[in-house]
Amino acid sequence: MTDDEVRARIAAIPHWYHPIEVRPGIITPGANAARTVLELLDLPADCRGMRALDLGTRDGFFAFELERRGAEVVAVDYMAMTDSGFGVAAELLGSGVTYLQRNLYELTAADLGTFDIVLFLGLLYHLPDPLGALRVVRNLTRQRMYVETLVLDFGRELDELPLMRFFAGSSWAGDPTNYWGPNVRCVEEMLGETEFATRRVARIGDRCVFACEAMSSPAAAYYMQIATGRRAPESIPGNPQHQ
Repeated sequence: MTDDEVRARIAAIPHWYHPIEVRPGIITPGANAARTVLELLDLPADCRGMRALDLGTRDGFFAFELERRGAEVVAVDYMAMTDSGFGVAAELLGSGVTYLQRNLYELTAADLGTFDIVLFLGLLYHLPDPLGALRVVRNLTRQRMYVETLVLDFGRELDELPLMRFFAGSSWAGDPTNYWGPNVRCVEEMLGETEFATRRVARIGDRCVFACEAMSSPAAAYYMQIATGRRAPESIPGNPQHQ
């Protein structure tokens, strides 16, 4: 395929989100700061032998990067591949990434297995049940998980508390899919409640990256199962709340 044919394939997509270099010197016209986020993630340079999951993949920048580093990659988005630039980018890159059109809340380890690396980028504030979403992500993670999200400041004293603002309607950036604006402390606390240990936090403006590791917290898992109706409360002697 000639460079002109490559450019024509790119131009056939009405909107690109990720700037992806599909051929030396030819980059798709996405406006997302994907390269900056990639640097903040500090992903392993060598991902050979790893399974990776890219949630909310959109045009696939991060999925293709993980594949380039040697990982076996599954990319998930609620949109069809034809509604983004993913299919064209995959074709031009000769990619073997597996694309699944699924809603995050439907994903299970029984269906997909578990992953050494999970990317959860630009999604948390778009989800009506962020804590439930993180629990889904934890069930899919066996080692590392990376969150990138909008974060808000509530003032010096209030930012010591885990707080999150609800965006009604299209009140945030005119986008009805924006539901929540957490502060950094809130994200860290939610990660802990869903059995993730935060190892590194990197912030740039109103965005923040959290590099996490999966951990085991039987108590947190137990109460989450009760809260979501997947398990009946057990009677605990001496604790009137569970009798």
